[in-house]
Amino acid sequence: MEVRPIRPEEKTTFDKIQTIAFMFRRDFSKEEKEGGTPGAQQLVNDGYRTGRAAFDDNGRMCSCLDLIPYEVTFDGNTVKMGGIGGVASLPEERDKKYIRHIFEYIMNEMYENGYVFSYLYPFSHIYYRKFGYELNMTAINYSIPISSFRQFGQTGRMSMVTDDAGRQIVKALYEEYINDKNLAVVRTDKLWQRRFNNDPYRDGVFLYIWYNSQNEARGYVQYHTEKTDGIKASIVIRELVWLDTEALKGIFAFMGKFGSQADKLVWKVPSFTDLVPFFDEPYDVGQEIHMCGMNRIVNVQKALGLMALPEGGGEVVIGVRDDFFPVNTGNYSISWNGQNHSVQKTDAGPDLLCDIQALTQLVTGFLTPDDLEAAGKITVNAKRDVLAKIFRPKRLFINDYF
Repeated sequence: MEVRPIRPEEKTTFDKIQTIAFMFRRDFSKEEKEGGTPGAQQLVNDGYRTGRAAFDDNGRMCSCLDLIPYEVTFDGNTVKMGGIGGVASLPEERDKKYIRHIFEYIMNEMYENGYVFSYLYPFSHIYYRKFGYELNMTAINYSIPISSFRQFGQTGRMSMVTDDAGRQIVKALYEEYINDKNLAVVRTDKLWQRRFNNDPYRDGVFLYIWYNSQNEARGYVQYHTEKTDGIKASIVIRELVWLDTEALKGIFAFMGKFGSQADKLVWKVPSFTDLVPFFDEPYDVGQEIHMCGMNRIVNVQKALGLMALPEGGGEVVIGVRDDFFPVNTGNYSISWNGQNHSVQKTDAGPDLLCDIQALTQLVTGFLTPDDLEAAGKITVNAKRDVLAKIFRPKRLFINDYF
């Protein structure tokens, strides 16, 4: 068996494995025709650089995935995150541990290249937990009648984004919004292009900015409509960013204008925002918890070293077990005093003992020590109050998919 990055000429085989595994339909005639043309191979197979694959002893590609480099926010820092997508095996090659070997390969690759986290969207949480990943974000899927938005009086103004000037404003609003969030993707121009490359007339995807009475941009909303069995459509929010409550209410008032065309609004809202208090009739506010992606720490010492710590000074020892990537296993002493912050491996006994999955949830602020101790996921031996201050709840927001 061999595991390695794929070559340009292997991209079509790579894509075919993903097509078979995910039961897509795709016409490969263009790739097969142009792939043999001199100079065309690179163009046809653009994107091969993220491909990692496992090959059998005869050199046949059997399993593959994409390792996509991202930068994300973490406690006021920008860190490297490896986005995992397209994990696939040929049906006849499954249960041969090819995927496990690819994950072993990319964990070493990410560790050596300074990655702090790795994130994926699982078909099964149980399956990816064996590679050290764990649920690391939830959202609340709201379904609210359009008529409920009529209670909001229109303030400010809405303006549809139609030019580059508007798109630059949207970028600036997003960047300000994610300042105090964890795991938010720091979007490149290429990532932004995916969001901006939707024509409202051709694709039915709309992007509006909300301006306050001082003509300051304070929020935006991108949405599309979906027809159901009824006459009216649903408005589906793709992304809604607001810098203050007035902006959110102003966007809500705008949504209330669509009552003649739409019957409800659907929006997966970050779990740190509760919409129920905004509405006069709580019975109208439908809610469902939505499980988002899984995350794992790639480098424990880096993650602990970048984590925001309480004011003053202190020291704790965290015992970590990482069965899949043992280089992370050990006891880590975290000490701080004002601006000084040190993380070192130690032989001292741990104040808190956990596996890599629980540590990932703690460090990012998804769950607290009390949450995980109650579920029997961690052991707290000492310094309970200090640990509660270190591993406190934080706002998580990731709205990019791969």
